[in-house]
Amino acid sequence: MTFEEQAAELHRLEAVALSLGLSDTQYERILLDVTATLGAAGASPAEQLATIRVRILATAQTRTQPAMIGFDL
Repeated sequence: MTFEEQAAELHRLEAVALSLGLSDTQYERILLDVTATLGAAGASPAEQLATIRVRILATAQTRTQPAMIGFDL
């Protein structure tokens, strides 16, 4: 994967994150966390991008789950 392809994928991931309701700050935190953790572990850029994608989707999913605090089931 070339640098240009990586940059294009990051732009696509940012657009997806924002369209799913994540803030710029949430997106940046995901990027920093993944690159710091996986970069230190020697993961490839493709692996890091895949993990970023998963984290964006997981974060968006938790945002759409209804809060059940205070409800007895």
